[in-house]
Amino acid sequence: MAKEKGPEFEQIMAGIKSRSFSPVYFFCGEEEFFIDQLVGAIEANVLSENEKAFNQTIIYGKDATAQIVIETCRRLPMMSDRQLVIIKEAQSFKEIDGIISYLKNPVKSTILVIANKHGLPDKRKTFGKDIQKQSVYFESNPLRDYQMPPWIKKYVKDKGYKMDDASVELLAEYTGTDLSTVSNEIDKLIINKPKGTNITTNDIEQGVGVSKEYNSFELNNALAYKDVTKAHKIVNYFVANPKNGPIPLVLGTLQGFFAKVWVCYHNRQKSDNDLAGILRVNPYFVKDYKAACAKYSVQKMEYIFYVLEEYDLRSKGINNNSIKEGELLKEVVIKILE
Repeated sequence: MAKEKGPEFEQIMAGIKSRSFSPVYFFCGEEEFFIDQLVGAIEANVLSENEKAFNQTIIYGKDATAQIVIETCRRLPMMSDRQLVIIKEAQSFKEIDGIISYLKNPVKSTILVIANKHGLPDKRKTFGKDIQKQSVYFESNPLRDYQMPPWIKKYVKDKGYKMDDASVELLAEYTGTDLSTVSNEIDKLIINKPKGTNITTNDIEQGVGVSKEYNSFELNNALAYKDVTKAHKIVNYFVANPKNGPIPLVLGTLQGFFAKVWVCYHNRQKSDNDLAGILRVNPYFVKDYKAACAKYSVQKMEYIFYVLEEYDLRSKGINNNSIKEGELLKEVVIKILE
């Protein structure tokens, strides 16, 4: 899970599902997925459907004033023990500093949820300091590439399904780090599958639209073992299907792969489990990085990093005489393998 301040996501979610509520929640940060999940859980657990008509209020930041929020929070619930007030898009709430007095003395029968997407409060200012003390405060940060495979595996497990390591890596490579996109793709994959079944590379190929044979993950593998035929087949597929192999994605994946090979080379005397921890990969894939260490010298890897940087610039139009992306990618692979 991403690094965050205050209680972690799972801890807050467990409290919500057990109906152990706090008077004020403040969720903020760049990753919308975690914020939406927490807000959705609160909406689902605080009030019954019958109670929501009179006791759930949603205020959008651009329409909010300090007076409106405070008055709404201080009113008593109707035919319910609680009322729920949610401020969505709170990053647009210009008078948010004005509710500090309420945060210090919240009404016990009101649960106030503030969803501040795409940013954090200024912790140098009074509100930024006070909100961390007066609320259940959660910073929702984007996951990094290496965090995606374990997150996908856990998400799939929580849904009641299984996914092997190769399928996890394939889906992570294709979908990137946007959790809403990843979760939507997984939800599509499992919609017609019985609980407890496996999500396979075939499922991903048919449901998501990525080829299990022709993708950046398989290109890395081909280069690791210097499988020239396989590498050129994948590149030719990318040239014919540019949407499935955009050069920024492929170059970024290659950069990440050879960065791990470099680290592996300088730690190659360590055990596979230790290497997996250093590389932040599943131990199953350590053999591929070790194979690449045996195929590429330090000097060659330095040259590869130079090539990847050069062609990244050329793909952006710098020092490029109108050569198409597909041809640039072919040149990159030839230079790596030569």
